Amino acid sequence: MNVLTVYLRIYADAFRQAVAGIWKNAWTLLLPIGLLEANQLASELVIGALGRIGGFVVWIVWAAAASCYLYFLGEVVAKSRVKFDEFGRSVGAYFWSVANLFFVYWIASLLIELMAPPAQRGVFLQLLQLAAVILLNAAPEVIYQRGSRGGLETVQRSVRFLQANWIEWGIPNLLILAVWWFVPRYPLASLGLLGTIITGVVEGALLHLVMVFRGYLFAALDGTSHRQRMYRYRSTGAV
Repeated sequence: MNVLTVYLRIYADAFRQAVAGIWKNAWTLLLPIGLLEANQLASELVIGALGRIGGFVVWIVWAAAASCYLYFLGEVVAKSRVKFDEFGRSVGAYFWSVANLFFVYWIASLLIELMAPPAQRGVFLQLLQLAAVILLNAAPEVIYQRGSRGGLETVQRSVRFLQANWIEWGIPNLLILAVWWFVPRYPLASLGLLGTIITGVVEGALLHLVMVFRGYLFAALDGTSHRQRMYRYRSTGAV
């Protein structure tokens, strides 16, 4: 059967499951904006109180927040019903996985600062950020679905997944990125603070939908080959 048809079915099935999972846990739509605002407030307080040392504490705060989100994201993708009282457990669920990944990035940036010529340091740091965005694109899913804990392990698993599925994974992600790029940044600016709040909540909810969709897509792609997916579709008529 047509390759395009197979992958459209895979994407449609991932989206359908994402909507169903979020419908069961609608309150999680507020997680992205809630965690982001809480993180920013905590980071400002920490830096203001601790100065340079506060930078390291901020990394810890962000790792805890990322762990919290990945925990609830993983539960939604696992088709579980989650409750807010699981928040305490979520903070430590993937804390070290995220912290170890942050540490690898920090070491890479430190090496650039120590070894790169001052005039070119900014360029190399930007290239590092770009490489991280591309090569670690599947890192969230690798952490909460495959239980990756070491920083280098997460990097290696993410890269291996992208090598095996760069087209199947890249196309929907690039399309989503293109849509985001062309959406006006402040569509409700005329409403002032209320517009800013509404925009933040809506953008956070859409981001959550995208992340849940990615979770189901990752589960469908990881560990299976193109041939296996085609065979499954031809055999059962379903993906």
